[in-house]
Amino acid sequence: MSATTAVPRLSVTTNEAAEALGVAPRTLRNWRNRGTGPRYRRISPTLVLYRVEDLEAFLTNAG
Repeated sequence: MSATTAVPRLSVTTNEAAEALGVAPRTLRNWRNRGTGPRYRRISPTLVLYRVEDLEAFLTNAG
């Protein structure tokens, strides 16, 4: 029997990032359009991911 270990999530979707930051997903889209907010990666025209460490850095610098 092998033990399984949970793999930490390194990236989250726009909706998950918005929930973590306490803002609406629309706010994150507005920030992306203005060039503000946390760093993100556009994976495809319809998929944007945020690295967890970038969200943590954004929260640290915003406070």
